Amino acid sequence: MRIACVACACLALAGTLRSQVPVQVGNFLRGAPCGIAWIIDDSAAFVMDTGGPYMAGTAAPDDRYHACRFRHGGAVVEFDWGRVGDDAVGVISTDKAVSLNLSLSSGWPGWVSRFAPAPGGVDGIADAASGKINWSLRLSPAPVAVSGSGVTVAVQPGSPVRFVAGLKALPGFGVIDGILNSAKQSYEASRPVAAGDWGDFLGAIEDNMNNSRLYASDNHRLAHSVSRRWAHSPNGSPYFCWDSFFTADLAALNDLAGARDTFRAILSCQSPDGLVPNFGHWNDHAPANSVDRSQPPVASLCAWKIHQRFPDDRAFLAEIYPALVRWHDWWPKSRNGKGDGLLEWGSATGNFQAAQYETGWDDNLHFAGAAMHGDTMNAYAVDLCSLWSMDAQYLALIADFLGHPQDAARFRADHETMNREINDRLWNSALGIYCSRFWSDAGPDASRGEFLTRLTPMNFYPLLAGAADSERGNEAMRLLTDPKKFWGPYLLPTLAYDDPDYHQQEYWRGDVWGPVNYLVWQGIKRYGTAAQMAEFADRSVRLFMTNWEEKGVCGENYLSTTGAQARDPHYTWGALLDLIGLESIVDVDDSGQVVLNGAHTRNVTLTRVPILGKIYDVKVSPGRTELIRNGATILVAKGDIVRARLP
Repeated sequence: MRIACVACACLALAGTLRSQVPVQVGNFLRGAPCGIAWIIDDSAAFVMDTGGPYMAGTAAPDDRYHACRFRHGGAVVEFDWGRVGDDAVGVISTDKAVSLNLSLSSGWPGWVSRFAPAPGGVDGIADAASGKINWSLRLSPAPVAVSGSGVTVAVQPGSPVRFVAGLKALPGFGVIDGILNSAKQSYEASRPVAAGDWGDFLGAIEDNMNNSRLYASDNHRLAHSVSRRWAHSPNGSPYFCWDSFFTADLAALNDLAGARDTFRAILSCQSPDGLVPNFGHWNDHAPANSVDRSQPPVASLCAWKIHQRFPDDRAFLAEIYPALVRWHDWWPKSRNGKGDGLLEWGSATGNFQAAQYETGWDDNLHFAGAAMHGDTMNAYAVDLCSLWSMDAQYLALIADFLGHPQDAARFRADHETMNREINDRLWNSALGIYCSRFWSDAGPDASRGEFLTRLTPMNFYPLLAGAADSERGNEAMRLLTDPKKFWGPYLLPTLAYDDPDYHQQEYWRGDVWGPVNYLVWQGIKRYGTAAQMAEFADRSVRLFMTNWEEKGVCGENYLSTTGAQARDPHYTWGALLDLIGLESIVDVDDSGQVVLNGAHTRNVTLTRVPILGKIYDVKVSPGRTELIRNGATILVAKGDIVRARLP
């Protein structure tokens, strides 16, 4: 990976080794979110780690600029650094006097880097595939202690420690501040940003995604991880299935190359018969891939979302298309236990909990009372049937774009057939909503073919597939917007508010989850009013941003009772709540028209938003939304939705 220098003073740093050997520089080691790794020739590395637990920070996708904060010894430490060619420069500052250890290692198993004290720092050497690699670290003021495993620096308020590190010829300390200021300004001038009543909710997406990129030496991949907390070894970070696709969707806002590599990472774990595993590459587990089960099929949705921002992606879509088709075709072969067209969740182990994992909702009560029948549950899954129908719809769009008309026709037939089955067999007229349903020869007691009536957001998934006619869509929206069921201040609870187990607020039993809101949001866009869309987005964004601005967290989930972040505080898909906000203001529909919502009640400005391969600004005020390009307003929505095909 080659990154251009960010300051003219550094143009002379290119050397023979730099021009010949690929070098990656970034915070790519699982356990070092506030650290720097130099990865040389995919065969050696030098790592400098502050040891600080990540709080919040900025990271440019090309690593030209990083700003990380963490607590250490009662102090808040600022660790700012930037990549300059194959080197890095940085500043360490603090609000209280602190002694900080910078540990040094080779980072990844099987790679060996040796370090020795040197005047003002440390020198290192490693054996890469291309030969011996030399690395140096120098600090000012000089460290108070130096060893072969690290250095100790004394940092005083107002007296930061500056450092230069990398391969051979390093810049002087005097240019560090200028380099970092230039890098910060250039990144801030190029990234999408938001301002106003929702704060910089776009910057929150970028900061969380850009700090989630991890390298694995066993497969030589750099991809976005859903979280740094889910493994205990440098190569142990898993590629979770639907998590990874959603992460790629989020990452593409500011890191298109990383988003594509994240797709490639999880799809590299696909089995020959088409299964994309629940998890892959989880080296803390055996086996490393969950060969018995998959997870919700959202890849084509996410791929098309990325395409709507950056339509010049024919080569990438052509690359992943065969894998997406194999996955789509795997479901009716492996999860059609009755052979009658509707689908069920399952596991080749025949284990019910494994089938629960396949739903993506690990401990959900939607399927309470169901049991395993061979490889699948004995209940038609309204959520899976809807997701598979949606998958067919987006595969048809991808096939059209790639010039495969016969494929497109087949996928549209899949979509129409499944929607017909959902309407014929999964509509519960008594409740006015779609429901999962026991097989006709199975049930929790003597009954046959009963509906499963524990209400969760899964019941609304047929809306995202466009299965409902207007009458059923309106009935579903009435239930969704009922404040006694789901439409509360912190939405959407994963159990209805009046469910007897709602009070548990345990994982998928009442908590709010970004991926659930995002999927239901796809249905609201089809059946909701402009005002409902604006309100749903407002509550989603404010839930996320309240926690982000107060604590710097991107929650795995959130309590629907208090709005507090729960579980993992740095889990990428929490930022889907913010992506709803962006799509609620300006979006692209499946026909390629730009959709602008003029029903918002907040003041929000968006700057440098990618839409259909071009960059736009958006100004939102109560009852009015303007789409702006090069300073000129080109589309206005007043109080409602406006759709237009832009030149």
